[in-house]
Amino acid sequence: MNNDTNVDYREFINVIKRGKWTILLITLLLTLIATSISYYTMKSSKAIYQTKTSIILGKEADIVDAKSLTGTFEEIANSYTISKNSSDLLKGSVSATNIKNSYEVTASDTAPILTITASGKSQKESIAIVNAVYSSIVKEVVRIYPKVSIHIMENSVESGTINSFKFTYVVLASLFGLFLSVFIVTFKGFFDERIRTKDDVEKYLELEVIGNLPKRKRRDI
Repeated sequence: MNNDTNVDYREFINVIKRGKWTILLITLLLTLIATSISYYTMKSSKAIYQTKTSIILGKEADIVDAKSLTGTFEEIANSYTISKNSSDLLKGSVSATNIKNSYEVTASDTAPILTITASGKSQKESIAIVNAVYSSIVKEVVRIYPKVSIHIMENSVESGTINSFKFTYVVLASLFGLFLSVFIVTFKGFFDERIRTKDDVEKYLELEVIGNLPKRKRRDI
């Protein structure tokens, strides 16, 4: 059983060696395609600017009660009402639909903290959106829960973000190319019954090989 395993292993290695150029070509081709797509996507993409603001809900005395309502506050913050009120605060310069698609509010799992992340075509626009969303959230939460207080934990953090080169896609494409090419070479070698090596002679002809002729370069003949 162990001998059969060794033979199968050697046969697999021989198949890979015979198809090494196919493996290399397919892997390089898919890597170059992914690199080109990532590069041109990066070049054609516009800069996206983001601004973040973290707010804390409740005072020290009612922090526990506020924490239990964090999920509710998150739903309120992501509602269309907030987008509409924010658009009104910006005097319609950004539509409610665009604001809805431009910001996200996430809640902390361990504390009554909401983080507002707003994106815009410019840093000025992202700051304006995050401030309008914050004001709208405060107004709406206080309207529903008059006793809850809201405070800014961190001031707006400005960060200009440009769509970067997708290096991960290149790595994934390379790995996919490698596995695909190995599969193709192995599948093709499985149906290839031509006698090429000493192992093939022993396997298909059931003859014992007593020696090998060394390879000679053409100029030595």
